[in-house]
Amino acid sequence: MRKSRRLDAKIELPLSEAFRISLEQIRKRFARSMIVVLSVALGIAFMSYLQMTNVILSAYMKQEGVVIEAYQSWLVIVSLFVCGVGLVNSMLIATYERYREIGTMKCLGALDQHILKLYLIEAFLFGLSGGVLGFILGSSIATLSSILQLGLNALWRIPLLETLQLLGLTLVLSVILSVIATAYPALKAAKLNPVEALRYDI
Repeated sequence: MRKSRRLDAKIELPLSEAFRISLEQIRKRFARSMIVVLSVALGIAFMSYLQMTNVILSAYMKQEGVVIEAYQSWLVIVSLFVCGVGLVNSMLIATYERYREIGTMKCLGALDQHILKLYLIEAFLFGLSGGVLGFILGSSIATLSSILQLGLNALWRIPLLETLQLLGLTLVLSVILSVIATAYPALKAAKLNPVEALRYDI
């Protein structure tokens, strides 16, 4: 019993250590990581642009009847779907590139759940970064566009609470999208046979 407990303790992967490893992986593959973040940011920026425009127009006109048109909502859904497909593709390619590395980790005692944890942490960081970048980009374009159309008065009437709510919604949505899109590649990586992974050559 004592030996098995010691073995279990040796293969634990604390969250802080998982974060450190994930950040190291992102740093190693910085160019690919930026592509993933930008793909999240573009989808979120489009959504933020439409939502922020709606917030500004509602505040400017001081009436509740101004809402995003149905076709605009469908455009957002389609753009987020395309973004999700792009993320799955990017993460699958990243998985193939890391076959040997994952095989080495598993040979050294990493469990499936450890590999899964690393992927999900990376997905969380990608989603969070992409959400922040997308919100800033989309909101800035929406604000600038509204100022050009309505004048500077539109800027001072933007409600802070609704803007913060939109930021929160954007971040939650981008993280969820990133995690869902990464789920399949993460499971694929976690289930890798270490011997086959070490033999794999790109």
